[in-house]
Amino acid sequence: MYVDTHNHFHKYVEDFDDALEDITNEGILVGAVSCNIPEYERTLEIAGLSDLILPAFGVHPAVASEHMSKLESIGAIAEKALMLGEIGLDHLYEEDASKYPLQVDLLETFLEAAQKHDTIMTLHVAGAESEVLSILDNYSVSRVIFHDYYGPLELANKIIDRGFFYSFDRSYRDEYKSEIPGWEERRKISAIVPDDLMLVETDGPNRPPSRMPSVSLREVIENLAVLRSTTPEEVSDRARSNFLRLLRGDSRLSKFRRTLGGQ
Repeated sequence: MYVDTHNHFHKYVEDFDDALEDITNEGILVGAVSCNIPEYERTLEIAGLSDLILPAFGVHPAVASEHMSKLESIGAIAEKALMLGEIGLDHLYEEDASKYPLQVDLLETFLEAAQKHDTIMTLHVAGAESEVLSILDNYSVSRVIFHDYYGPLELANKIIDRGFFYSFDRSYRDEYKSEIPGWEERRKISAIVPDDLMLVETDGPNRPPSRMPSVSLREVIENLAVLRSTTPEEVSDRARSNFLRLLRGDSRLSKFRRTLGGQ
């Protein structure tokens, strides 16, 4: 079994049947994230079709300003969600600083639910790494995954010290060198994250050239194995066992633990 920690599975439309068949044939458990309420509703529908889809509820920080009147309902949905994401702060692509406090309000709505239910969350922290860490220090949360980390090495060590997880995607590959911020720093971080805090993801189907989860995931695993001087099998096994640890202790997730061969 494999785990794709972060995949926008609802974005498979014309090729949805192919993608679902792909994860079934290849044995891939998918953390299926969403960026707004309609996407989450669609993701719940997909989860009803396959035990390999773990639905995650999120509202992306890029659309925080559109959701200020919905915080109460967002909080209610978050309390029932099995996993949270994609959530966080974005100061890299969002250049309007007047919207940053709104992003914080939205993130804290999710963190309150996560703290109450000890829910797994996957965080988008582009350009706001230190701010997110400071906010997390105000909450009792431990099942935290940093998705697609863009930040400096010194902050990466602080994240590691807190025992939070890193999820690595295809952006560490050579072809992304000219287009990904902090690419060289990312490569260094990929080598220092402890084995027990490492996860893998496709961020599918957003990362070209392949849309099929198994192809993208295989590329992630093979690339990460080179960067960490190990084997693809070791990376895959570690990622699976680490995600299995995240699933433990939550009775709502027992079905997914069994899927990964855990108790």
